[in-house]
Amino acid sequence: MASASRGGAVAEARGRIARFDNVKGLLIILVVAGHFMHPIHNDNPVLSYLFDLIYLFHMPLFVFMSGLFAKGAYRDGRLNVNRMVSFALLGLAYQVAYLAISGLLAPARILRFTSAPWYLIGMVWWYLATPVLAHVPAPAGVAISLVAALLGGCIDMSDGFLAISRSIAFLPYFALGYYCTTDRVERIARSRWPWAAVAAFAGLAVARAVDAHAFDWFFPMVYGDNPYTHGVLPGMLAKLTAIACAVVCSLAALKLVPAARGALTRLGERTLQVYVLHRLIRAWLTFQTPFYHLPVLLDPLVGTAIILALSGGVTAICAWRGFERPFARFMAVRWLPAPKAPETPEESGR
Repeated sequence: MASASRGGAVAEARGRIARFDNVKGLLIILVVAGHFMHPIHNDNPVLSYLFDLIYLFHMPLFVFMSGLFAKGAYRDGRLNVNRMVSFALLGLAYQVAYLAISGLLAPARILRFTSAPWYLIGMVWWYLATPVLAHVPAPAGVAISLVAALLGGCIDMSDGFLAISRSIAFLPYFALGYYCTTDRVERIARSRWPWAAVAAFAGLAVARAVDAHAFDWFFPMVYGDNPYTHGVLPGMLAKLTAIACAVVCSLAALKLVPAARGALTRLGERTLQVYVLHRLIRAWLTFQTPFYHLPVLLDPLVGTAIILALSGGVTAICAWRGFERPFARFMAVRWLPAPKAPETPEESGR
């Protein structure tokens, strides 16, 4: 594990790597599109198809990327508590804003993270897991995370309390990213064998196009907060299938995303602001306007075009560079005083 941390730190010290920002740029586009599709995806067959493909992997790969760049969460025996506090406070503020816009703000709901703010609370839980991950070998850490995710489905925590259920369900992806180095992921993306994952993803896309119910038996597991409702063994099999699909689709995305800098790179550098702001806009459209009641949105062609254009426009607005600095400054706040450096023998003798 120590070698993995050093490798990741060295790679990060060389500056941002375009491929990874491109991956994050693609993922935030998919996140926004998926959220804007959600209210009507069951009633528009084209949106339903796109929604299912997006949800197979977009959050698992996002969590993997978070783990990949979380090497500083636990270093030299210290947790990065300041970063954890920033995530917690931003997640709480996000939750309150979302509930207020949705007309659902009530004390009992504030700690129930059933929507997008869960991810920021999840980051706190995953940071808390890094001392354990750092002190066990990578295979053991990933195995422990996988067992926890499988066992988590045995308990109904779908009320979203403190995002515990989803944090446990997505922990294997964070652990896998935490143990990987950027160099290793780059080598995987440049190698030939991930083309097999691209072919497998194409197969999944064809299967879903042929049969709209092809994913039904395991798809509830992709959300991370659904318990096993048809028995433990079938539930675990469904979750393992969802995980396998996520891994395959993520490898395909890593292979297909360009390595050169471009507009996608700049978007990938601003994912946090887009993640927070877009969901508030969608909540406003859902709960404060009649937008999602427009019959035209159910049209497979016109409705799909409207939703995709809207999600693209919202992504562009939320990625405005003027929002970047406030979010970056907030995440960099030192909420706790810096620990005092140990005294040298000369200083202690004075």
